[in-house]
Amino acid sequence: MVKKVLPRIAAVSAGEKQNTLHICWDQGGEDIVDLSTLINTFRVYTPLRNAPKLFECVQVGEHGTDVVWTDEIDMSADTLWRLAQQHSSTTMTAKGY
Repeated sequence: MVKKVLPRIAAVSAGEKQNTLHICWDQGGEDIVDLSTLINTFRVYTPLRNAPKLFECVQVGEHGTDVVWTDEIDMSADTLWRLAQQHSSTTMTAKGY
């Protein structure tokens, strides 16, 4: 069985466009990920909708497995990786990323 290597985040910052993140991955590579759909859909992200300055406070979570804005608001690296792949029209292979 092929071991799946989960993506880890090395660095993150708010992108130039609203609701986007600039993500640097630990294995190399960078992506700009648009979170508008998630932020406008899910209730947990209401504070990010209501306070755009809060979005700019994004930080890499413990061990690079997520990004966090507050103790209650986070998003997994796996979700961000999948969004990045969707935006670039590529897919994750069985070997990981």
